[in-house]
Formats: sequence, structure tokens, C-alpha cells
Amino acid sequence: MQKINIENIIDFAVEKSSRKELFKEGLLDIGLLLYAPGQVTPDHKHSDIDEIFYIISGQGTITINKEPMLIKEKDIIFSPHGETHGFQNTASTNWVVLQIKMTLSKED
Repeated sequence: MQKINIENIIDFAVEKSSRKELFKEGLLDIGLLLYAPGQVTPDHKHSDIDEIFYIISGQGTITINKEPMLIKEKDIIFSPHGETHGFQNTASTNWVVLQIKMTLSKED
């Protein structure tokens, strides 16, 4: 078992959003997405990864299949493989998102 206090690893980059890996084991990859105001992750999709996003603090916009949706603290989003998604911090405060990625096995 491993314990991490995220307060100790949150570090926002000025030039672009960043990801801090928390845990990685087998097909599971968990990390924090860190967005300062105005930072963006362009629309993209994964053919072999399902993702869950949980908003720890702040708010922003997620675009799912070209449809923007405001998401805020305590919201949770499931993005299955093949779905296009992107992020933009549209607020004036920092935005912290817990990202849980599960790579599909070769049999899927």
C-alpha cells in the first residue's frame, strides 16, 4: 500500500498544463491533471484507454465529442475509449482533476 498527500505534489506550470503521476500498476494509471487559468488540453481520443475524471478543486470545461460541458468540484466524468475529449480551465483559479486511466487488455 502506498499513501500520497496531493498537497505536497501539486505544482502548476506557467507555460502549459501538467500531469503528476500518482500510481501506475499493470493496466491502471492514476494521476493529477493540473491546469492554471486559461490552460488547455486539445481534443483527442484514445482507442485503447477508458478514463474517469474527478474534479478535486476548481472548475473548467470538458469538451466531449465537440460538446462543451462545465464541470466543477466533486463532478465525475467517464470517457470510454474512442470518445473525443479535451479540457480548458475557463476560470480564474487553478483546476485540479484526478485522472484514472485503464488500458484495455489485448483481448478487448
